[in-house]
Amino acid sequence: MTSFTMGFTKVRGPEHRRDKRMPLPVFTVRIAGQDCDTLNWSLGGLLIENYDGHLLVEMPVEIEIKIKDAHAEFEMKIDAKVVRNDRENRRLAVKFESLSPAIYDFFERGFSRRFHRRERNPV
Repeated sequence: MTSFTMGFTKVRGPEHRRDKRMPLPVFTVRIAGQDCDTLNWSLGGLLIENYDGHLLVEMPVEIEIKIKDAHAEFEMKIDAKVVRNDRENRRLAVKFESLSPAIYDFFERGFSRRFHRRERNPV
């Protein structure tokens, strides 16, 4: 099986992270009653943009995450913990409490659908 979420190039330059960040696909998330989009994501967590709230570092939070494509909509709830709330730039960084097989499959399905759709319809 080919994994689309493992071994992918990093968003920007060398980083000392356990998980590589990817900008695409963009996921829609609902967090603390707000609908936002991901700026980037990894198997360890999400960087969420356009978040305007007051969650504090280390606070537990439940995230509803979904991806839409032309053929299906996938969604699930993920337990996470706040890593950073950058109020000036309206960005919220969260890390997953644990990486379950369900979370891994969710990202793998979303990423592979986007990749295969792009190959069938080259720009």
